[in-house]
Amino acid sequence: MNKLVKTLEAAEGVQDRLSIMYNTLRRRICTLHYPPGLRLSEADLAKEFACSRTPLRRVLAWLEREELIASRQGVGTFVTEMDSASLAQSFVVRTTLERSIIEVDPITDLATASLRFEALTERCAQLKAKPNVVDFARLDMEAFDAFVEITENLALRASGKSYYGRTTRHQLHSLAKDFVWFGSACENLDAHVNNIHSAIAVENLEAAAHYQIAYTRMLAP
Repeated sequence: MNKLVKTLEAAEGVQDRLSIMYNTLRRRICTLHYPPGLRLSEADLAKEFACSRTPLRRVLAWLEREELIASRQGVGTFVTEMDSASLAQSFVVRTTLERSIIEVDPITDLATASLRFEALTERCAQLKAKPNVVDFARLDMEAFDAFVEITENLALRASGKSYYGRTTRHQLHSLAKDFVWFGSACENLDAHVNNIHSAIAVENLEAAAHYQIAYTRMLAP
């Protein structure tokens, strides 16, 4: 039995299992482990997750609403290509949502968030010392998710993560082609995570949002 199946079996209820499946596939798509154009096999995924196709299709429907995958009648389900035409607009929506994170139902106890970012700063330092595209993609995603979860509003969290998914692949695709730029990106991520951690440690959510939005705008085309 693989680690993923063990995690799914330990989940509390159907919704938790669906969330694990969703987060697993979202991470694979956003980090380009599943590249644009890849055909996803429902049979293979159902076998990997040790589930029937019914819950799997619910998860795939979530990903399709976020435009990370697309179903073609009679052909299959594919990871979407990056849409350069709508990318700029998606970045605008993403930064707007990032501002809302600290304004709509922000968490009152920031101790856990501070510890979460502290752990990320340690990993970013290791990344800066030894750059790796896979580790960069994971850290960038985890840092964004940690920021988004400053709000208790679940709908806002979901929207933020959705627009992160629509924009992050553009950055990774470009970084993979330019090692010099990638080195700078690792340094920028390290500085960004440290800035967010410093802001949250003193409970300054306004500063945290400022750093997050500045980082996102730096990535926009």
